[in-house]
Amino acid sequence: MNLIFVYGTLKTGFPSHDEMLKGERLLGLYTTVEKYPLVITRPWFSPVMLPEAGVGHHVSGEIYGVNDEKLKDLDKFEYVHLPKGFRRYEIKVVSHAGEIILADAYLRPRKFINQICSEYLQCYEDHRYIHERHR
Repeated sequence: MNLIFVYGTLKTGFPSHDEMLKGERLLGLYTTVEKYPLVITRPWFSPVMLPEAGVGHHVSGEIYGVNDEKLKDLDKFEYVHLPKGFRRYEIKVVSHAGEIILADAYLRPRKFINQICSEYLQCYEDHRYIHERHR
């Protein structure tokens, strides 16, 4: 089982959740142990966590347990195969009960972002995201 930390449109109740994670095993709510910059980007109002540990906030999200096939689907969804796509980083996250675990998260380097249109966020709650099928 692969542990995936999701912080944006893949979270429960957001546009990409049902498409990608419906029926997968939700292990709980977690927060990053280190601070990370979580931002909203243009032109699609996409949430992006940047691989800049120590900057920003402790980001909240959900942990899912997924099999290898679903992990490949998520990699494709996050454009891991493209030079400017997201990359999977192993990060430490902590549960509300204090349990620290390692999980993968999809982060994207700042140099591949066109425009940031938010301050650093602790929790993604923005509903302006424009899904790929509506672009």
